[in-house]
Amino acid sequence: MKQVICPIDKKPCNQDCPDRYQDRPGCMLTTAQEQGAQIISLGGGNVGMLFSPGG
Repeated sequence: MKQVICPIDKKPCNQDCPDRYQDRPGCMLTTAQEQGAQIISLGGGNVGMLFSPGG
């Protein structure tokens, strides 16, 4: 599997991260980022995804 970089801390995704896909690299956050979302850390382990038209 290719190495995936976490959009929150910019470090390689941990293999034991519970949010990772089992059958392919990445997670919901990296998929959203690939689709054009901005990932925003809200603190306390919470994140937001911002999709903007045209953007």
